[in-house]
Amino acid sequence: MKRARRERALGRLYSALDSADYDERELAMFQLALLLRRAKGTLPAGDWTDQDLDNLPRDLLRIRLSPTDQAGAVARLAQVLARRPDSRASALWAMGEASATVGLPAALAALQAHGDQLSDEAAFQLCRALQRWLAPDGSEKRHAGDAHDDCDYVTWLKRWSRSTDRRLVASANAVMRALRQ
Repeated sequence: MKRARRERALGRLYSALDSADYDERELAMFQLALLLRRAKGTLPAGDWTDQDLDNLPRDLLRIRLSPTDQAGAVARLAQVLARRPDSRASALWAMGEASATVGLPAALAALQAHGDQLSDEAAFQLCRALQRWLAPDGSEKRHAGDAHDDCDYVTWLKRWSRSTDRRLVASANAVMRALRQ
């Protein structure tokens, strides 16, 4: 019975990700980001932050995403990225809450597929995710360090470092510095 409730709760969340309603889709991505953040294991299973308590329904509060669930969630976010250009920035932000082992390959695949179609905000969110995964003190840097040579993301970073959006420039430059270290 417990498993059935869990599957229903995740099913409702994933259905909201597919919604044509922008606000419903954005809320679902926010809630999924909270679940992905919790899945990284920085909190004990029963501990919730105020943000979790304020923004997750009770049935989602009880869920702890397994590694398989995390991969499935990131795959769902990649689908949103492909189908909903107006939600790309939010999808990349949510994807950035996943661990590097799950999020980085999906983010780089999204960059390869949609790089020339990313808004400045979406590019900024991707750079922020890369910054987290490449942080020198981050435990995930070893996973992100390989950064999959099949994607020439450095070309994109250089392009973004010449943007008119100062946040994007700063973030792209920070990622390039992290890659050199």
